Amino acid sequence: MRRHPRTRPARRARLTAVAAVGLTALLGACTSAGPAPSASSAITDSADHAPTTITVWSFHKLPNEVAAFRKSFEDLKRTYPWLTVNFVPNKDDAAFAKAVAARTPPDVFISESPDNVGKFCNDGTVTDMNAFLTSAKVDMATTFPAAILGYTRYGTKQCALPLLTDVMTLFYNKKQFAEAGIAGPPRTLSELTADAKKLTVRSGDGTVTRFGFMPRSDYNLNVALYGGIYSGSAFYDAQGRSTLGSDPKWADLLRWDRDLVSWYGDAQVQKFVGTYNSHTDDAQNPFATGKASMELLGEWHVGELAENAPGLDYGVAAFPVLDSVASTYGGGVAAGTVMYLPAGSAHQQEAFFALQQMATDTTFLTTLADLVSNVPTTVASLQAWDKRTDPHWTPIIDVFRRTKPSTTAVSPTGTEGTAPWFTFAQSVELGKVADVPGGLTRVAAQVDAVTAEAKR
Repeated sequence: MRRHPRTRPARRARLTAVAAVGLTALLGACTSAGPAPSASSAITDSADHAPTTITVWSFHKLPNEVAAFRKSFEDLKRTYPWLTVNFVPNKDDAAFAKAVAARTPPDVFISESPDNVGKFCNDGTVTDMNAFLTSAKVDMATTFPAAILGYTRYGTKQCALPLLTDVMTLFYNKKQFAEAGIAGPPRTLSELTADAKKLTVRSGDGTVTRFGFMPRSDYNLNVALYGGIYSGSAFYDAQGRSTLGSDPKWADLLRWDRDLVSWYGDAQVQKFVGTYNSHTDDAQNPFATGKASMELLGEWHVGELAENAPGLDYGVAAFPVLDSVASTYGGGVAAGTVMYLPAGSAHQQEAFFALQQMATDTTFLTTLADLVSNVPTTVASLQAWDKRTDPHWTPIIDVFRRTKPSTTAVSPTGTEGTAPWFTFAQSVELGKVADVPGGLTRVAAQVDAVTAEAKR
């Protein structure tokens, strides 16, 4: 799946308080004695270790975020004087890959999305952490929900660890639903279309003043709708080939998309997308203001809506699926921040020591989830989280638990493999494609060519 936007000022501002949590408490339990670790084993005697400095790169860049992380690593050093962390913010995946290629990698890299997990794992940019995890007695299958394994693993290699996650769900305006005589959220895309038309409001000249649902793939987070989860499609088959030309459900999904766009009117859809794409996370978000009755949104919007539209009466549910796969309803798309152990790092044991705790400590994860309105990423933290019974968070947690691994996040092509698909989808949405099945066959060939090149 192509990366969804993560520029979320309201959510990111709350990260300042992470400094109060620190890493002291979450690392305090790791003090059991043991033999000196080998190069591929986890540190067991964390209280007595040779002085080491590790470098941690992160995508975070806002001043409050940087201050929070640096404060946390200072707390870590006070608890473990042997470990010093040099925190370097504002680094993206491209900078990270270049550093590894130049043999000057950081010891840890925190990335904003799992887009390049498969690519980095396939080309050796990052380290397979299976040996460390085995040594630390961390069972990935029982520690994390299935969706996590989908976007942190490539084949049998565990090339990333999660740090909270995003879960996509349907947000719907309960008041507008009641006024339109709609009993509950839709479960299929045909039901979504019917509800969207009932909820849409037009002025006397036909101008749409309220959209029931905006389906276009380049609006907000809708790119997640077209990755295959909601059409019951695997983007790649078991041999790693694209299914765009062989699975007819891709064409069905695009027809649904184009039909609803056409019903609204291309010009009006374009105006909506152009107007609101810059307001997906602020007080002018059309769902927050009532200009859209339904949206595919990430869980952080629960926190944003509490700030921007505290009086809004809304519900959260699993996003609808293509009618032909109605039995799959209930899951969704989950993908979040990932942490890498770079290849060539000079201090892999010490780096994994920090990575393990950030990824698995229940108190740290639940506290951080509260601060940034994200979903905790371990089975234990989900069970312990104070939001688990909240009416807005309960369905999000349920969707997360039901979500199956996606096949697009673990490709060796990274985002390059799905780019032809999303470009084609946008052409269909604009009414520029007469032969959708034929076009999908051609796009599948393009995707396969990108994959073949990546595997060389």
